[in-house]
Formats: sequence, structure tokens, C-alpha cells
Amino acid sequence: MENNFFEEENTFEYSAKRKFWLEFKDLMAGCAFPFIIMVIFSSTIIAFGCGNKVDLSIKLIAIIGGELMLTAALFIFGRANGSEAYKKTVENQRKRELNSSDEKVAYHTGEYALWKGVLIGFIICIPFLIFLTVQVCVENTFCTFILQYVFAWGYAPFLPLGSGYIALSYTAILFPIAIMTLGYFFGKKRQIKIQEELAKTNPDDKRSQVVDIPGEKKKGKNNKGRKK
Repeated sequence: MENNFFEEENTFEYSAKRKFWLEFKDLMAGCAFPFIIMVIFSSTIIAFGCGNKVDLSIKLIAIIGGELMLTAALFIFGRANGSEAYKKTVENQRKRELNSSDEKVAYHTGEYALWKGVLIGFIICIPFLIFLTVQVCVENTFCTFILQYVFAWGYAPFLPLGSGYIALSYTAILFPIAIMTLGYFFGKKRQIKIQEELAKTNPDDKRSQVVDIPGEKKKGKNNKGRKK
């Protein structure tokens, strides 16, 4: 069922801007904890891999162990974001069917879309990319310190190769982007199972349903929830 939430066509420009800022705020909220956990792991465990007087074996243990733990943490946060986004999609779909005037419902703010998982993974890498770019162009003590103790997750793995290979650190952003996207995707899968279980338990409750995601293939009749 489609609803026209904006009666006049000349409000489209304003609506587009409002939709952008609401979505931007939601994305920033999804980035907060993953970014913080990356900084925590970098400044504690992984930072040992950047020390000059540390044995190579300890460096490898710190880097590999820290990266593995960070991978698990990012996957959990990505899954939580995906699950919450799909849950919001289901709830907002029901509100739209009831002609809700909530602007976040009208703008589909915070609802599930796989590209958001990719974008969240990229956004949390932007500060790292900025400092890395400055360091590559003009090597300085300040950026070295920040990269070693704030963004060691992306800087430490290539440090043993020497300063001449620092540009390889750009490829490190593929790691959080891939993990966050994967977690985001599995978060949706997890929430779908929850919604299907709720549909079995409460077949007459429209809040328990599975909905279609724009741009994704339909899987069949289960996409619209279970029939009475």
C-alpha cells in the first residue's frame, strides 16, 4: 500500500535535504561504537606491534591477536546494526500501512539496505585515511604517533615491511568494510528468523512479519509474512 506523505511537489527539495540529514544522523549513530572499539584495540593490544624495542614474535602476536579480536567485535556491531535496521524496516512498514505521519517513517530513515553496511565500514575508516594521507605526503611525528596508537589496526600490519611500504596501509580499510558489511547482512538474516518465529507464535500480529527490501530478490510468499 503506497501513501503520499507530501502533498505538494514543491516540497521535494526540502524533503530530500531532510531525508539526507536524518539518514546521516542514523549512520553516525551506527558508526560510533565500531569506531570507539577500533581505537581501544589500537591503543592497547595492537599498539604493541608498533614498538621498536619489541621482539618480532611479540609484535606478530599483538597484531594478529588484536586484529582477530577486532574482527569479532566489528562483526558483532555490524550484525547488531543490520538486525536493528531490519527490525525498524518491519515496524515502519506497518506504520506506513496505518498512514503514520512520522517523518522518519516517511523517509525510511534507518531502514535496512546493504549499502549502509558498506558505508558504515567506510565512514569509520575516514579519520585513518586522513592521517595516513598526510603521513604519506609529509612524514611527521604527530601523524606517526596517531597512526601507531589510535589507528594501529590499519598501520601496524604493514609497519614491519618498512616506511617505504606505508602506502600499503590504504588497503587495510577493506578489512573493516568487509567485516561490517558481512555482519550487517547476517544481522538481517538473524532478524528475519526472529520475525518468522514471532509470526509462528502470533500469526494474527501484523508486527511480526518479513518485508521486501528494495533492490533485493524476493524469496517467495514468506516475504509478506504468514497468512492467517
